[in-house]
Amino acid sequence: MRYLIILMFALLGVAASAKPRCQGFNNYDNKVTVVFTDDEAKGAYTVTDAKFINCGREYAAESVQTSVKDGVATVTLTFPHLTQFSNPKVRLCVNGKKKKFNVCQ
Repeated sequence: MRYLIILMFALLGVAASAKPRCQGFNNYDNKVTVVFTDDEAKGAYTVTDAKFINCGREYAAESVQTSVKDGVATVTLTFPHLTQFSNPKVRLCVNGKKKKFNVCQ
């Protein structure tokens, strides 16, 4: 019974885990900009180790800007300028937890 309760809490933790959603992506002003939101932001929202994954290569974020309003986090990431894209993804840590999502195109 104790293991069942632990499993239920673990599953609830996974279900309640925030998921970033891409809101915008562009390649203007000599940089790649990705904007995403997370509507399950509670309190502090710290983004670290942001990487843009494209064509088998990883690019570290040059800039990370984060704001939280009414439980919704908006994060703007900028990366080096690229000219070709093939199924780009972003990998990062949010409040110490690893996240990965597809970049909207």
